[in-house]
Order: sequence, then C-alpha cells, then structure tokens
Amino acid sequence: MTPQRRNRLIGLAARMIPHPDPPSTMVLRLLRAEPVRPLARIVYGPLPRRVEVTDLSVWGSENPKPRMRAYRPRDLEPGRPLLINFPGGGFVLGNLAQTDWLCGQLADRGNLTVISANYRLAPEHPAPAAVDDAWQMARLAAAMVPRFDADPERVGVIGNSAGGTLAALIALRARGEPLAVPLWRQILLYPALDLTLSSASVAEFHDAPLAGRRVLDWYGRQYLPQGRPDSLDGADPSISPIHAGDHTGLPRALLIAAGQDPLRDDAPRYGDVLTAAGVPNRVIIYPDAVHGFLSMPRIAPDALPAINEIIADLEA
Repeated sequence: MTPQRRNRLIGLAARMIPHPDPPSTMVLRLLRAEPVRPLARIVYGPLPRRVEVTDLSVWGSENPKPRMRAYRPRDLEPGRPLLINFPGGGFVLGNLAQTDWLCGQLADRGNLTVISANYRLAPEHPAPAAVDDAWQMARLAAAMVPRFDADPERVGVIGNSAGGTLAALIALRARGEPLAVPLWRQILLYPALDLTLSSASVAEFHDAPLAGRRVLDWYGRQYLPQGRPDSLDGADPSISPIHAGDHTGLPRALLIAAGQDPLRDDAPRYGDVLTAAGVPNRVIIYPDAVHGFLSMPRIAPDALPAINEIIADLEA
C-alpha cells in the first residue's frame, strides 16, 4: 500500500472520532477508555514475551489516584537505563495503553526499564494540571531507580505528542527543582512545543489525517479555556517549552517528527533553540509518517525504524 493511500485510510478512520464542543462526560469516558489488555495488544501491537508489565497505583495530594505502569525484561541485568514515559492525547484523551507497544519495544530492544505515567486530563483539569501531575510522576519514578536496579546516571524522559510537551517541560523544570537523580536524556516524539500553533506546518497540513487544525483547536479549547481568571495563554513558558527564556543546561535531546503532521516543524524549531543554547540534539523527520505513528505499528512502517533510532541514541 502506498503511503498516500495508507494515510487516506487513517484519515477516514480518524474522522469517525467525535469532537463535540463542549465534550460530554459520556463521550470523554468512551474516548478515554483503555481497552482490556488482550484487545490493546491487537489494536496497538503485541508486547515482547520477555517484557514483564506491572501496574503501579500511587497516591498523591494533587492527583487522588495517578497510575503508573512499569515495563521491564524479566532477565534484565542491574545498572541499565530507566525511561519515564508520558502518553499523548492532546491533554484530553490519553491513556497508558496508547504507548503500550512503544514502551514494551523500548524495554526489550534497549534492555532497560520504562515507567509510563498518566496525568489528569482536560477539560475537567485544564492547564497546568497535566504539567503538575507529570512533575509529580517524574519525581516518583526517579525515586524508583533503586527499586528497579537502574543506573542513576542514565534516567531520561520520553513522550509522544502532548506527552512530548510534558517530557520537555519536565527537563526544563528539573534544572531548578532537581529530581531524585539528574536527567540524562529527553526524547520528544512529534511533540507540541509551541501551543500558539505558530509553526508553518500547522497551516501547511491544516487538514492532516489525525491532527488537523480543527482537531488541534478543539484540544486547545479544552486544555486552555479562555475567559477564566486562571486561564493560560499558549505562549506561556510553563506549558510551551519553546517559549522558555533559558534552554541552557538541558539534557541531550532526540526529536522525532512525522512529515505529514501539522506539528512537524515544532521539532526542528526546538532543535534550533537547543543548539543555540549549547544543548546537543538530533532531529529526525520521517517524510511519509503521520502524527501518532508510533502508536500504530501495525500500519505505520516507520514505527520500528524510529524505535531503532531511539535505542541507538540511548546507546550513543
């Protein structure tokens, strides 16, 4: 199947997802529901047999019951890296199953531990609730380094789409409020780094299959509602990493973008910002890929090459 035909089919399927404004509780519950594990394996792809998956429930004052999920090869030797993962979903629809395949592949191929963490979602919890939860989860995960016999000098953050936004924000925040261990890497997968949607690719791909301008604006209205005393603007550096005033001292970054994605240009723009700040980074763009392709390994041929690039970067 040609990339063009495949992307058209993805677009047709995506248009079946409702985006009512405002979204009802029933619609949100339906769209956020995490499929039962056997079904998730069919939809998102199977996990390697050697990877053990453990659900973790933790309690905190800001988020009554945030959840985390650990992925770890059963025969993993001590002293390997640990990655803290944040799923995407436009800050509205994310769940842990969305990155199940990604986390399992990273754990297996990279011989490492992945801790995936969720966060409160909009519109019930607008910005900066997701950022606050992500920071809480990062602190908890970093404190688990001894529990998982991981290398305290090789702990990184990774996230896709909105999760990539959160990973970048955690890397920025960790400079002033250190985690239990220093951050070693940040891996940002088709991230939304400028919530003003000012990248040229947003206009170029306004009718993209999975994240066209209409859908991005819908996410924005839920996550950044206007007219409230505590409303945040998309240019606020606390939610838009590219607008931070200082990017020096950040961990090495790998930015992966999809060529047919309205958010495509956020990655090279942020790469330029990091380079200017003296932060080592690498930007990879898969020309035929669409937004979210690492959550669609069964129909996205670039998913596995992207996994291999992540592993290679971690081993660099």
